[in-house]
Amino acid sequence: MSGLEIQHKRNYHVIRWAVALTLLAGVGIYAYFGLRWYSTGIESPLPLPVAAADSSVDETPVTDEQIAKHSVATDAPRYVEIPKLGVTKARVTKVGLTDRRILDMPRTLDDTGWYTKSAKPGSGAGAVLIDGYAKGVSRGGTFEKLSILQKGDQVSVERGDSKIFTYEVYDVRTMPFEWVLKAGMKEMMYSVDPSKEGLSLIAPAGKWIPKDKVFDHRVLVRATIVE
Repeated sequence: MSGLEIQHKRNYHVIRWAVALTLLAGVGIYAYFGLRWYSTGIESPLPLPVAAADSSVDETPVTDEQIAKHSVATDAPRYVEIPKLGVTKARVTKVGLTDRRILDMPRTLDDTGWYTKSAKPGSGAGAVLIDGYAKGVSRGGTFEKLSILQKGDQVSVERGDSKIFTYEVYDVRTMPFEWVLKAGMKEMMYSVDPSKEGLSLIAPAGKWIPKDKVFDHRVLVRATIVE
């Protein structure tokens, strides 16, 4: 009778260890895919509770009243419109560089950001540089479809004094973020045609890299003013 009890206890221990090892293996697999996502942005085949964009961005929709009340200096960009993308009167706010010397982004998903060190609309030289979001955690941003623009499409910028400037797209590229940091930003500060005022639009693209809190690509649009 005692021998049967020992055998029963041994079987119980084996089962318990098997369950523990299975759970440990599961935790290890989840940890591996979680770390890989955190470092590279590669999505996990497992259902991990992770975000695919910057969760700190305010995704509350901007109201018509807020748009109408938006005010800027008379010579600064106030709204941007892209008819092909259905973008109408997207607010333009001021942005600078972050502590990491990266072009900053607007505070809300629906707004765009004018880099204050770039040209002003109507200045006649350089390029007006405006960035915006392609997507947030819960929905797309104002520049979600920026990459589908083609040569000849038009973009309009309204200034604080209500004067509107229209630009025609010259080219559209999607480039690695590292290249943009090294050379792209400087290039986008100048007009693609030195004889005409330029407009440069930038939007994040590719994979969200949580470790660095950036997307790994950028959509770059260059346009020139329509005289």
